[in-house]
Amino acid sequence: MEVRVSTLPVPSVRSTPRDESLPFVPCRPFGPDYFETAPVRFDNYVELPISRARLFEIFADPDSWAKWATGIAGVEWTSPEPYAPGTTRTVTFWGGVKVYEEFFKYDVEHGEMAFCFYGTTELIWTAFGENYVVDELGPDSCRLRWTVAYDPAGVFGRIHWLVKPIMAFNLWTYMVRLKRYVKRLSA
Repeated sequence: MEVRVSTLPVPSVRSTPRDESLPFVPCRPFGPDYFETAPVRFDNYVELPISRARLFEIFADPDSWAKWATGIAGVEWTSPEPYAPGTTRTVTFWGGVKVYEEFFKYDVEHGEMAFCFYGTTELIWTAFGENYVVDELGPDSCRLRWTVAYDPAGVFGRIHWLVKPIMAFNLWTYMVRLKRYVKRLSA
């Protein structure tokens, strides 16, 4: 697989793919520094009995996300392979909310990928992104460090103080479910 590293300081919000039949709420683009400065940030870690390359194959599989990431109804890559900085993807959540993502890091060889939303169908965040760092621990073992960072808005922003502990727990359970999913694939 070809490796490309971004030279873009922030994602380019251009004429990006989206569902024209639904409302579009733009999100603020950002680069890697946002994961250190975001108003809300969650860091999770998990060791997985799988190689880094195989984990990235799972991440690239649009059908896998709904199997371990509760709340995700579907993932559609809106850019062709090979995935690289500038790749876009649409994620649909239960209830029909869609988020539109653009990757500013996608480097399988070095175990990194990161994206930010360039838009959503509902006002929930003004900025949102995820950073994945995968360290190889052995031939069939790796550690995923996953950071979710965002700036809540609208009703979600007003009740965030109440929702934040639930978010923390839910994101932690993603790691538990990912580990179970990986073990089932390896069995």
